[in-house]
Amino acid sequence: MPIFKVPGPLGVNVPGPNVFGRDPFYANGIHQAPSCGSNGGCAPYQSHMAHKQSPLDAPEWDGVVNICYDVKGKQFGELIMSLRDSAISYSQDRHAELLRWDEISKARTRRWFNSSDEEIRDYLLPIIDSVIRVLKTLTPENFDYDTQENSVRAGCLPGQGMVVTGVLAAVCPTDIVAHRIAINMGFFEVPKMGYLYESQSFGVRDSQLLTLLHEVMHFHDVASSIDYFPGVNSASRNFADVKAKMNSDGLAAYILAIA
Repeated sequence: MPIFKVPGPLGVNVPGPNVFGRDPFYANGIHQAPSCGSNGGCAPYQSHMAHKQSPLDAPEWDGVVNICYDVKGKQFGELIMSLRDSAISYSQDRHAELLRWDEISKARTRRWFNSSDEEIRDYLLPIIDSVIRVLKTLTPENFDYDTQENSVRAGCLPGQGMVVTGVLAAVCPTDIVAHRIAINMGFFEVPKMGYLYESQSFGVRDSQLLTLLHEVMHFHDVASSIDYFPGVNSASRNFADVKAKMNSDGLAAYILAIA
């Protein structure tokens, strides 16, 4: 069964209309996403693929943005590897924190999982180890377009593919050898890191970094997480629920130390 990363309830900080009700970038059998623009932190470029004008165009973007990202291209590879490296760094921070198991460590596990006992520590440590292990194996080759054909290759049954308009990314949790991650157009409509304005602290909106961690959590050799409470806000409100420690966005938010 495919697992999708659906955008959270808060709007993303990009201009333009919501396009989740349609998919103007689906052409020639592949999804073609708009540029990261002023929020994505990555350099736009002209793809060799056919494309349409981005619905995110706005005057403050210095005119017409007529760009799409090639998920199999060099610049997407550079973007996703920078995200992977950031995700590894934050995961290593949480791992070291769990080993210290001081008051800061316990306060953070209480914040997201309503627990600061040895049981939650022993539960999280192998998950963080697995997150780091899988992230370190990822290369640009692990990422592809969100199509029915690619979803079947990843292990989803025909007719149960990962393609759903409006999602950010998707995986088949059983794909524990190749760890393929399908990228949908929504991925390019959220900020790269999701920092709060003029700070290095994360906000609660979706980001490309949060999405990467979210997807890795779904794999059965990592956490077998479920989207019980989609979105960081929902995860935060339901921290006391018994299912919180298996919630994808809660686990990703914990790693990023969202306050």
